[in-house]
Amino acid sequence: MRQVLRVFVFSIILFVLIYIGLVIQNLVARPEIETISFEKRSGTAVVITGAAARIVQEAALLENLQNTGWLSNICFISGTSSGALNTVMLNAILENKFSWDRYHSILFNLNNADIFIRNGRTLPVNNEPFRKLLTAVVNDSLGYKSIGDLPYNSSISISDVDIVPPFSKTYRLSNLSINTESNPGFNLVEALLASTAIPILFPSARFRESFGLPNSSFVDGGFADDHIPYQAVLQYEKYRGFGVDTLIIVSRKSDSGRGISNEVRNFGNIDTRVFYKLGLWIDNLARNGFLKSMRELQQNNPELAAHTYVYIPDFEEDFALLDFTELKKQYTVTVDWAKTNMPIPLNQYLAENDQTFKNSE
Repeated sequence: MRQVLRVFVFSIILFVLIYIGLVIQNLVARPEIETISFEKRSGTAVVITGAAARIVQEAALLENLQNTGWLSNICFISGTSSGALNTVMLNAILENKFSWDRYHSILFNLNNADIFIRNGRTLPVNNEPFRKLLTAVVNDSLGYKSIGDLPYNSSISISDVDIVPPFSKTYRLSNLSINTESNPGFNLVEALLASTAIPILFPSARFRESFGLPNSSFVDGGFADDHIPYQAVLQYEKYRGFGVDTLIIVSRKSDSGRGISNEVRNFGNIDTRVFYKLGLWIDNLARNGFLKSMRELQQNNPELAAHTYVYIPDFEEDFALLDFTELKKQYTVTVDWAKTNMPIPLNQYLAENDQTFKNSE
């Protein structure tokens, strides 16, 4: 018995040491943050965060930005999760292939059954309805088959996540060669299914043609580094050799981490170990996660931060993150807010929210 116990304890210690070693190796392998200064700046980049069923809030803000001239010189669009969906739709609208009214008609008529089917409380849900919807809109209506078909310079973020959370990697798939993983041939619907695959809740996605990506399954781009996918903008600036004149970060009304946790717990049978894996996604999606990421942008890339604006609605109404039945009401509330509110400089936004950030640390 003592021998068995000795072997068991030794195995646990060995596992912990290996785990710590891999974490350190993973952290060391991450490239140093590279700050580049540009004398020339031109164009407007738009970054769109994940929003799940609050996708319509971001759509309403984007519509207002176009109507008020903020998108007249757009040069790059980066999105993750539902922000990736809005990235594709914004491409189509700017190209005049689609109108905001047609987009409204799709969003306002959605219900949960158009996105997923629940088999009791078993997870992940069945997202085949969502795949069919994407195919009908993106492939059939818009004629976009691959990322290369997008008319504007764009990027869609996805995450490749191992069993243990520290070993996550973000890939930014672009129609430009802004990084080693980008290739215009990526199937657009497959990229969107990967970027919107909320870990645990929705099934992960695979690529039939991976163009050099690992033979793996991929999930929500906001699960790892790109809950605010501005890194693609930095890669785009480096790729073309000069900076953007304006960066607009568009997001939805944020929750506390606790509020998101409670909603996710009600979504299905999630035990403590599985819920731990979701913790990073929840933290990133929460308001404190947004503030933390914006602080990092300000500290690590002050030159870009000085050209960055934040556009996030702030109203009393609350809408569930995973309920697609009230999109028209969300749109109306957001439009009313946007009538008297425009993007504000990032430095101003962080100064106004400084105490909230400090309390979250």
